[in-house]
Amino acid sequence: MERLTPEDYFREALAVLGDYGSDGLTIAVLCERLQITKGSFYHHFGGMPGFVTQLLEYWEREHSERLIKMSKAQHDPTLRVRGLTDLGVQLPHAPEAAIRAWGRSHPEVAEVTARVDRRRERHLVDAVAALGIDRARARLLARIGLTLLIGTQQREHQVDLKRLRAMFEETNKLIFLEADPELVARLERLA
Repeated sequence: MERLTPEDYFREALAVLGDYGSDGLTIAVLCERLQITKGSFYHHFGGMPGFVTQLLEYWEREHSERLIKMSKAQHDPTLRVRGLTDLGVQLPHAPEAAIRAWGRSHPEVAEVTARVDRRRERHLVDAVAALGIDRARARLLARIGLTLLIGTQQREHQVDLKRLRAMFEETNKLIFLEADPELVARLERLA
């Protein structure tokens, strides 16, 4: 049998969260799905509290910080904003919705979720401001984009990715019109 890494546990835990919510995330369920013993779980994590802390660190690192780093690698501000649409559509929406719901009753989860949202919003503000938009206006436009993501995740049990992309693209048009009214016409010719 292949030895599991902590990331294997975390990926499976996110899948469980997406399928069953935080109430379904138990040691027994994880062990059954990973086909391991509870002893193996305790050996790696010591118990559920330690596991939850590491799971949240994984989610923040892989589904926020890593994506922000990828986005920052794109130096063209127009392509960066458009790339953020792709990253936003590709997020694991069901697990994120479950994490947000879990945060309403679990302080540690709420703290990490708030930190992820603040970091994502700061990055969106920077990306929008890089187009030449005033930072105050960039904050408003970034908040609209982030609220669109979170609201869709909370509203739709299974996020309609085509509709989410269409809403992000409409938001992008607002951003690009604000930055340069001629830019929207050029982007439509490219598409």
